[in-house]
Amino acid sequence: MSGGPEDVVWEAPGAFELLDGVSLVDATTLRAWREDRNMAFWLALEAAAQAAALHQRQLADFGLHAFLLSFGDCVWPEGTLSGRLEIDARLLGRTSGAAAYEVALRMPGLETRVPAHIGLTPYDAVFRKELLRESYRERFRRLCARR
Repeated sequence: MSGGPEDVVWEAPGAFELLDGVSLVDATTLRAWREDRNMAFWLALEAAAQAAALHQRQLADFGLHAFLLSFGDCVWPEGTLSGRLEIDARLLGRTSGAAAYEVALRMPGLETRVPAHIGLTPYDAVFRKELLRESYRERFRRLCARR
């Protein structure tokens, strides 16, 4: 394989979903949660990125591809985390190509806030609208049903 885009089969998003539910969504906030034992902190950050990106997708009626651009500085706890992780992704501002968030993470042994930046782009030949739009819309519906 040459590694070019023609060699990759793109399907709807797979099982790398770290959110268990969405308990609140409005124009500026998405509140999500995850229940886990022995979670590494980087997984909590990935769940935070998924929450902020999901919020942007929902605001765009699932018509844009959203992805993590960066996280700012945050407190990095030692060891693993256990319990219910609460994630509050609060939108601070948005342009046509990116959105800025403050994401609060709370669970036993952890309470921190981290700045996050989410990239936004139209679907294209790699990130195909016909596969992704309905997949993310259904994921959002499913997560909202698990309050």
